[in-house]
Amino acid sequence: MNKKYLLLGLLLIGCKSKQDPKPDPGPDPGSNAASQIIGFSFNETSGQNTTESKTKSNFIIAGPTDSAERIAGLEGNALRVNGYYGWASGNAAISYPTKNIAVSGWIAPAVFPVQRKNQDPITEHTVAAVFSNMNTSNSAGVSFGINQHGRVIAQFKIGNDVRQIISDEEVKLREWSFIVVNIDAEKGAAKLFLNGVEIESSSFAAGALAWDKNATIFVGKESKVKTLAGFDTNALTGAVDLVSVWDKMLTADEIQTNYQKQKITIPDLRIPNERFADDNNKPKYHLMPSAGWTNESHGMIYLDGKYHIFSQRNINGPYLEHINWGHYVSNDLVNWEELKQALWPQPGFDEVGIWSGHAVVSGGKPYLFYTGVDKSKAGIGLATAVSPYIDWTKNASAIITSAPAGVSHADFRDPFVFKENGSWYMMIGTGLRSGTSRGGLFLYKALNEDFQQWTYQGTMLEGNPASDGTGDFWEMPVYYNFGSKSILLINKLPNANALYWTGNFNNGKFVTDNGTPERLDVINQLLSPTIQQDKDGNLTAIGIIPDGVTSDKHKEQGWANIFSLPRVWTLANNKIYQKPHPNLTALRKGSQKFSNVNFSAGVSNVLNNAKGTQYEIEATINPGDATKVGFILNKGVANGEETIIYYDYTTQNFVVNRSNSSKLTGVPLGNLATSYTMPKQDMKWRIFVDASVIEVFIDDQLAFATRVFPSKGSDGIELYAQGGTATAKDLTIYNIEGSGTVSTQKPAKQKEADLQVFPNPSDSGFNFQFNTLAQGTVVYAAVVDISGTIVRKIAAMVDPENNSIQWDGYYDNGLKASRGVYLIKGIINNEIFQTKVIVK
Repeated sequence: MNKKYLLLGLLLIGCKSKQDPKPDPGPDPGSNAASQIIGFSFNETSGQNTTESKTKSNFIIAGPTDSAERIAGLEGNALRVNGYYGWASGNAAISYPTKNIAVSGWIAPAVFPVQRKNQDPITEHTVAAVFSNMNTSNSAGVSFGINQHGRVIAQFKIGNDVRQIISDEEVKLREWSFIVVNIDAEKGAAKLFLNGVEIESSSFAAGALAWDKNATIFVGKESKVKTLAGFDTNALTGAVDLVSVWDKMLTADEIQTNYQKQKITIPDLRIPNERFADDNNKPKYHLMPSAGWTNESHGMIYLDGKYHIFSQRNINGPYLEHINWGHYVSNDLVNWEELKQALWPQPGFDEVGIWSGHAVVSGGKPYLFYTGVDKSKAGIGLATAVSPYIDWTKNASAIITSAPAGVSHADFRDPFVFKENGSWYMMIGTGLRSGTSRGGLFLYKALNEDFQQWTYQGTMLEGNPASDGTGDFWEMPVYYNFGSKSILLINKLPNANALYWTGNFNNGKFVTDNGTPERLDVINQLLSPTIQQDKDGNLTAIGIIPDGVTSDKHKEQGWANIFSLPRVWTLANNKIYQKPHPNLTALRKGSQKFSNVNFSAGVSNVLNNAKGTQYEIEATINPGDATKVGFILNKGVANGEETIIYYDYTTQNFVVNRSNSSKLTGVPLGNLATSYTMPKQDMKWRIFVDASVIEVFIDDQLAFATRVFPSKGSDGIELYAQGGTATAKDLTIYNIEGSGTVSTQKPAKQKEADLQVFPNPSDSGFNFQFNTLAQGTVVYAAVVDISGTIVRKIAAMVDPENNSIQWDGYYDNGLKASRGVYLIKGIINNEIFQTKVIVK
């Protein structure tokens, strides 16, 4: 039964409506009833326009041609807003009331809006508005929606004074919420409502509502202009529906009527395939988010038969700000599902961003360690979850509140937790500033098994940039004990590079074998790997491979950065050897095989017009008397595009020649080369190409990656040799078909409308009757209050004759339920249901 209750956290279901929705969302007409003066229903099926229903005014949906998106809403369609485009704006000839007013709307955020870390004061809220018509010069008008922490917020002007009311409650992510503000200017009062329940009230000096009748109306964005790196930052990411402005305040009954009459379904906020259908540079079989920004991967764990990995994530757009923790799961490290974000900024020490960290499993329980950032400093936070590990609970306060006192340093971030000699340790990246500026790692030791208390142990390792080239700041550290030897990896700044030492952890210090670290990749592109033993004991690493494109290009793409394929690490000769994870062979489909192919300069098409955009090459090549040997990829016959990857036996360099890799603007074209001595003998190549990413593995030891952005149609594959003739002794090109990452943020299977609730409302309990039962089964249900807390659990057998369960109106703790709206969520016959009840 407990496992069934754990599933209740995943329930995203519709409820049975007691009456059919009306075309007009207003209450029943009456002499004192509020009248709708502005209304939006977004029921157009396509196009960049929407019509305001009362004035028939045309509103423009912001974004490129044909970029507007709609999803199934409460009544017909809803408008999908995508963070930096997709809102509606326009003007309507309206005479706004000055005594009192109400604004209402349905909102389904995929994420909460951006508060810019360096530009927005902490007291200035970002409003992802369902309705905003403020004059940005004098603040006349109303702005109403949710803020950067998901709190319901309204801003308005009474006389000469700007007023604000904000709730303590956070609306639910990826669910529909009905929000209302009542503003009584005459009496100096305002109230906020969430899903039919009053959640906040405020009083102020009475006066008259101030309006600018010519101000532009925005739906899905506040009126203010806020941008970062060319992106608008103050719009909703999610969906909005049934937005109304009323000529007077709504009564409690009117609010309940508007809420109760809707049959609430789960908004489908998955990124539609059509959005990127024409993007030939978006990888398909690599792990990456569906859209928006990602960077550092971290916290890979294996738990209950699944791999979990987390990443830095801005769902609002492909730019670095307002970071959440993305969350992905996999059965095989190859095919991934993108889940709801695990962590996001909330008021307190992490109110600006949830930065990088780590995850461990102890006693069968997962723990997330993250860098929480406010406007002044960083602290280390902790979060935990229970199966199925979708919803995570954060500590209310930081477990490490700041960097150690008295140590001059720059920044403090990216905890990595490891167990050594029976004790848990945490290392945190920093830049030390006493004397020579250098990178370093602060070390802490856990005082208890629940990771709540830590004691500072000093620095685990410090750099010496003049001799070791490790820069003046270290981030994203990684430690692993192979047995006889351990590794310590850091990502150094400036000029980011993943570097590692071998050595041993001894008395709180890492003692290196050599003063100068090794490069993780032969050619530097992959950064911040996260590691975890797979189910077979292979130490597996996945890192970030940045795009390297301009901000304008990211805006055009709608996505930013990807993760590497899983790599297996072993330690030999005091070096990390890297090779593709064996599970990757499952991606192989059709193939072309070649053997004993001689090739040299001026000889083309030895691979019989081979081409592709998603494939793997496996080859053994003898260089013969050639001086340069490798491959030409992404070859475009018409436009001259090509990327050449080769080894130069004369200069002893691996080279990536990107100078002619693309005719597009804003993409990387610089050549890359790194010295590495290789014997002139057979070389084993494995190359993975996935649109704009290329990963190369040499002799099951060396690895490097690069990003290139060819034009559509540049997909030819050739062998490359200069200075003589080389031989491909065997070469296979495998077509790859893999989903890479799919989103499971989709509507769950919902119980059909065969559930009756009576009496409702009630002050003495409720009956829930299930019709159309074919046989006996168990019902598991939970009563959830307006804050999202489960207050009562119910389990009972039902069958065709005894087809009802009851809630007596009491909490599990024996207290009688308070007045208000409650959700009943449950499971029956492997279907999920949800309905609303009102306790009088």
